[in-house]
Amino acid sequence: MRLSSYLLSLFLLIQVNVLAHTIEWFSPSTGYFYKIDFENGQLSRTKNGLPWVNLGELSLENVEKVDLITANYAVKEFKIENSDWAYLLISCTNQVYQINKKQLTLRRIDQTYFRGANCLSSTFYRNGILYSFGGYGFGTSTNILTKYNADGKEWLSIQAKGDVPASITMGLTAYVPSQDKFITMGNHLINDTDSKRLDIVDWNMYEYNFEKSEFIVRGKIELKEIKSFLEKDLTRYYLFNGRYFFLLDKSGQEKNFDTLYIIDVLDDFKAYRWKNKNRLVIEGPYSGNFDKAFHVNGDTLIWTNLSNQSTPNTVKNHRMMVNDLLRESDYLGKLNQVPWYKPILEGSVVMISLGFLVLAFFLFQKWKKKRMLKQLKIMLGENEKMLLDFLILNYTTGYISGHQIIAFFGKHKSSPESQRQFRAKMFENLTKSLRLLLGKEQILDVHTDEKDQRMFTYRLNPEVYQILKSL
Repeated sequence: MRLSSYLLSLFLLIQVNVLAHTIEWFSPSTGYFYKIDFENGQLSRTKNGLPWVNLGELSLENVEKVDLITANYAVKEFKIENSDWAYLLISCTNQVYQINKKQLTLRRIDQTYFRGANCLSSTFYRNGILYSFGGYGFGTSTNILTKYNADGKEWLSIQAKGDVPASITMGLTAYVPSQDKFITMGNHLINDTDSKRLDIVDWNMYEYNFEKSEFIVRGKIELKEIKSFLEKDLTRYYLFNGRYFFLLDKSGQEKNFDTLYIIDVLDDFKAYRWKNKNRLVIEGPYSGNFDKAFHVNGDTLIWTNLSNQSTPNTVKNHRMMVNDLLRESDYLGKLNQVPWYKPILEGSVVMISLGFLVLAFFLFQKWKKKRMLKQLKIMLGENEKMLLDFLILNYTTGYISGHQIIAFFGKHKSSPESQRQFRAKMFENLTKSLRLLLGKEQILDVHTDEKDQRMFTYRLNPEVYQILKSL
């Protein structure tokens, strides 16, 4: 389904001007589906969608029809401990209701007026408190964390630290009671205003610690089968029973929904794939209502065969224990398990990149030396070139004297003053040129000649010698 079509369906869901006000939901505590028709106030229940049994007319307290929406897939029930009452939450509204099926009473207990910002939020019940994390509304996905304050009859925001996800919506989310943690992954970042970010999947696996109010990243979804499932259809359907995610892959199918992915969040997010074409057969009037056709009750997965010809006597419920499903499943690997070829591929990319860097560095150094050698030829005169060659050639033998330099240039028959001026001019031109070219202040190592105190001995600075030698 295209993103625009899916978001349009969300918009239609929260409209209040509908022909009939009905809500339907599955009750985990009783194993029944319930329906309220607000036109006549009737409460009904069914085990599998056929038939509906009327339980009687509800007594409504603080319930206004104008505040109600029709919702067949977006209602959550949370049983209140040691009580016949349960909470009812309806997506997109922030409204909080309580229902007593024995007393046939429905009452609204919140005083919120805000609606439309938390469609598809993850709602759960923890330590007697209702929570709502994330959602979608007003053209963008959100990461807002809220909890219901019974005294103030309002939702309060929760501040979090750590690696807070940018969005908590349209992914896999669940509260894990046995470990008192909230997990979320594969969320969609949606912003209708930004044309560059219409829909981006966040593959990080987040875990929220309630005591520290902190998110941490437990890795990334790497398993290709699960990534493909989360990418291809925004209307993905999944269940959670406190330990396992059950992902029903129905994309592109019409009758047989034969692929079921199972993720064990308590066993290092191990993933399994179950296939059985002869069991998951769903067609007819309820083929789109997976709440009736497919649900989980404790450690039992339940699905219903419904067809156009179904009658109350022919409807079948199929039950299978999770352990039996796992025995029939193929193990796919851990959710954050990197494919075997990925480290090799990444290592190859790193090695190739390093190779290119080394080659580039080598070529740059070669070009730099070639450029410096060319500049030397341009900047130095013939006598300075010969003097530099002479200094490099005799570097390993030690210092050279002024007499050796004069003899090398054949100036030994000239006057002492002429020899001195010749030497001084050459050394001055040489040092100026090398300082400018090499950026070094100390070009020569000069000492007084021990044999003739009137003369000096010369040698290239070691650092300068190393640079010139490599050219």
